[in-house]
Amino acid sequence: MQARTILPGRIPDRVPVLIAGGGPVGLTLAALLAEQGIASLTVEADDAYCAGSRAICMSRRSQEILGWVGADKPLVEKGLSWTGGRSYFRHEQVLHFEMPSDPLQRYAPMVNIQQFYVEQYAHRALQRHGDLAQVAWSSRVGDVQDCGDAAHVTIETAAGPRTVRADWVVACDGGRSTVRELLKLHFHGMQYEGRYVIVDIEQDTQRPVERLAWFDPPSNPGSTILMHRQPDNVWRIDYQIGDDEDAEEAVKPGNVLPRVQSHLDMIGETAPWKPLWISIYNAKCLTLDSYRHGRVLFAGDAGHLVPIFGVRGLNSGLDDAGNLAWKLAWVLRGAAPESLLDTYSQERVHATRQNIEYGAKSTEFMAPPDYGFRLLREATLRLARVDASVSELINPRQSSPITYAGSPLNQPDGAPFAGNAAAPGQPAPEALLEREGKPVHLTSLFGRGFVALVDGTVSGLIALQALQDKTRSAPSPFHVVILGQGGYADPHGQGRKHYGAQPGIVYLIRPDGYVMGRWAGAGAAASALHAVTPFYA
Repeated sequence: MQARTILPGRIPDRVPVLIAGGGPVGLTLAALLAEQGIASLTVEADDAYCAGSRAICMSRRSQEILGWVGADKPLVEKGLSWTGGRSYFRHEQVLHFEMPSDPLQRYAPMVNIQQFYVEQYAHRALQRHGDLAQVAWSSRVGDVQDCGDAAHVTIETAAGPRTVRADWVVACDGGRSTVRELLKLHFHGMQYEGRYVIVDIEQDTQRPVERLAWFDPPSNPGSTILMHRQPDNVWRIDYQIGDDEDAEEAVKPGNVLPRVQSHLDMIGETAPWKPLWISIYNAKCLTLDSYRHGRVLFAGDAGHLVPIFGVRGLNSGLDDAGNLAWKLAWVLRGAAPESLLDTYSQERVHATRQNIEYGAKSTEFMAPPDYGFRLLREATLRLARVDASVSELINPRQSSPITYAGSPLNQPDGAPFAGNAAAPGQPAPEALLEREGKPVHLTSLFGRGFVALVDGTVSGLIALQALQDKTRSAPSPFHVVILGQGGYADPHGQGRKHYGAQPGIVYLIRPDGYVMGRWAGAGAAASALHAVTPFYA
């Protein structure tokens, strides 16, 4: 899929933010910054969107983030939503799981869609902002020099090198990050030996959209196979190869296609098919220790690599973008100190370590690293055939937002009696509200400025409403959401359920949809709100 390229002569001499890498994370970050009124230049070595399915499972949280830039609607319309899956040991089903899902929620728990569509929709979203968000395709970063007050970036283009002065550089250039190599930074962690061949095939099917997994299937004895339906009649098939198999030989069509055919025959998929894309993968649990190095920040695979099992790769990268965009905007506007960017690194490194912990457990089950793990897995699968309670050990536990426990942005909890669901550091729960007879999802109000969620009976609303009036025309306006009389109706009771049934609580929600603090009454929250108002100066 081709994407419009800007001419080398139009590359600016200076930009607030230079983004290295025009994949889904880089393009989404550019679109989020544009929504905040911040200009950026994205530099991408390829001349188009990626090939092959690559990352395919988009979590509810990722859909929410893409919704902040208007990229959610085409993704939901094109993608295939799903809520659960099945696992088989040989011929027998040993697990049927369902993810938490509510018909009143804004998005499905997961949507399957090829990565190049995500890139396309994010690119379209940033193009709405004109030259505020430019993309230089067929160009690559050649050098980065941190000069203290800015970074000088050399960009290699078809017309020769260009030098751009950037206030901040964000490396979104993937697992083989050029920026990371230029700065001589190294990942820490571990890499698993188990390898999976990844195949996209085109085949018509009537099967439900589910995550499907087979352990030691008769079609491919000793292997593990995953299948996901995608748009355009595409199956994504991942299968494990043996430790003694050569990687170059394993991805040759002559070796791949018979294995695929054998499995399709076993599960009764008899329609004609053709291969579209073949690759190979092995699980990595790697991260930088910090995602901020002077004027350079890291996001997505440039900063961390997590296993595909549990679909935490791209989803965690989009969470990086959602966390970083508003903080960069505040710093660039002079409304917050540069130390705010340190909280990006602290929070997202913490999230990566949590994702790695979950991903490692899934990897050790999907691709056992040694004989002991293989024995343990087989014993679990055998028991799951006769004891349903054991099946829970097979549950892949798909990606979910990470709590920012211990974040320096979290305020002391002023309303612990309201429960843990919306405590400081937690992702703000969804709630379907109503305004003037029209449904409004609370998460649709996130993404720009801070949001105060208050009960209509609370005293001291005047100060909050004055701040809302003061910032109404700001790039990141403060928004007061009043539940009850004069504000938003709560016809389904979700606001009361998810944010505590007690009246008089004030919740302060960050632009990225995380609870910063909560208090029993607006008066008790006043001192904390004073720390927020400089962000709107």
